[in-house]
Amino acid sequence: MSRSSARVIQLPLTPVRHFVHQPPALLRPYVREILWVKSSQARRQLLLPETAMTLVLRQAGAVSMRDQRLPHAVISGLQREARVAEHSADSSVIVVRFTEIGATAILHDRADLLFGRTLPLDTFVPRQTLERMQNQLADARRRSTQVAILENFLLERLRPQSAAPLPVQAAIHMICNAAGRLSIAEVARRSAMSQSVLERHVRAFAGASPKMLARLARLQHVCRLWDAGKSLTRIAADAGFTDQSHFVRDFQAFTGSAPRAFFHNHSPRNLPTFYK
Repeated sequence: MSRSSARVIQLPLTPVRHFVHQPPALLRPYVREILWVKSSQARRQLLLPETAMTLVLRQAGAVSMRDQRLPHAVISGLQREARVAEHSADSSVIVVRFTEIGATAILHDRADLLFGRTLPLDTFVPRQTLERMQNQLADARRRSTQVAILENFLLERLRPQSAAPLPVQAAIHMICNAAGRLSIAEVARRSAMSQSVLERHVRAFAGASPKMLARLARLQHVCRLWDAGKSLTRIAADAGFTDQSHFVRDFQAFTGSAPRAFFHNHSPRNLPTFYK
């Protein structure tokens, strides 16, 4: 699957420490990376929509979204708009970032059930199993021990047969790697599926319609181009927008801001603590 970067923008700048762990080969088709993030001060994060789902385990402090405190363990589906997460001082979270086809292999359910939603993890994982894993993490003093606990949890949950069939995986991979520049009709043709069949399978296994997945992939591509120093005019052309107004409308639909205003306020060029 596409190795798109997590985009977590901190508002305002605050001391944050993070550690990134790459999973073993057996998990790599399903889990992109596992992040440990600790912050000594209260902070705000602007979370841009991604092409894959995330699992968050809160170890210390409180995390709120839309004025609601989140449970200790949540799973977040693909989103249609940016969100703001509020972290209390001395907070610590573990973030499991799935690949585009990975979540269904761990959750054993349709990914589109989570579109636009963030739900308690015990909606999909037995509470007893979840509590055992969280207690083990709380007792672990070394990060290497926590890594092993998380990997064991994920491996015990892993059901490769619950992931997308190979032709569907190839279609999802095609959509994301093309960064939204292939038409859905072309993806269906190359995948030897009708558009209706492609639509049904991509929704079930990736968590959104092919068109929405393509738009999310293009949003990430736009941000990577800006990070690489491209102008907005060049970005609009390289990302396949028909014109500048199309670019502005699509970007604003996800972020609530026009590209120029958004990147001026939130760009990693201006925020040295932006991390991937």
